[in-house]
Amino acid sequence: MSSEKRKKVKNKYNDSPNLFYHILGFIGRGLMRIVWLPRTVYFAEKFPKEGSVMCICNHYSIIDACVVYHKLFRFKGRIAVKAEAMNNRFVGNFLTALCRAISVSRGDSDIGAIKEMFKEINSGGKVLIFPEGTRNKDGNSKTLLPFKEGAVTLALKTKTQLVPTLYYCRQKPFGFKGNKLIVGDPIDLSRFYDKPLRDVKDEANAYVIAKMNELRAQIDEIVEKYRGSLKKYLAAHAADAQGGSAAGSDAEITE
Repeated sequence: MSSEKRKKVKNKYNDSPNLFYHILGFIGRGLMRIVWLPRTVYFAEKFPKEGSVMCICNHYSIIDACVVYHKLFRFKGRIAVKAEAMNNRFVGNFLTALCRAISVSRGDSDIGAIKEMFKEINSGGKVLIFPEGTRNKDGNSKTLLPFKEGAVTLALKTKTQLVPTLYYCRQKPFGFKGNKLIVGDPIDLSRFYDKPLRDVKDEANAYVIAKMNELRAQIDEIVEKYRGSLKKYLAAHAADAQGGSAAGSDAEITE
């Protein structure tokens, strides 16, 4: 998208929407509490409550951001939204009032969006990015779309903790029996920090994708093998760990 087109997109909405949109945003956050309250989030306690966070997530539906923003962000922080959506005056103003949305032009280096994310992170805030760049329209697909480099580039430049989240798959379009979300451990990118970005961004991006696929395997096991029961999953893995420890002790004794 050209800089001229991006300027037109940004002029469609206001950085500070009027009272009407703020009222709509307040109503929207209330609906999030009602509609998406029953959604399951595994390991929500792993999500940092304090400090700046870059959160990444896979993307099936236009409502994916709502669960993360409500359940994990607690209505604080910002969400990266494609510029095409923000080009609509009503939608752009509503999303700005609802979640302080950041308009991002796909397929182009959007300096304005990057500056907004830097500002939020440097102030100790949280930013949600969908690194696939677009929705995976096959709601049953477990394969991640190719990741754009923007998320990992921003994480490396700001040295911010990168927290992965991942949806199982889209089962229902709305909240009452909707998708399950899992929160992973922060991804450690520190080994890439002191190297030229151009030399490490591809490797770092591949590493992030690998961690997301590990998270995919974990949520698949919880949902499919243990029928969504985190309690059964943890019990089984605790038993495995104890068995491994016992075997290790026996080996030490026989030696």
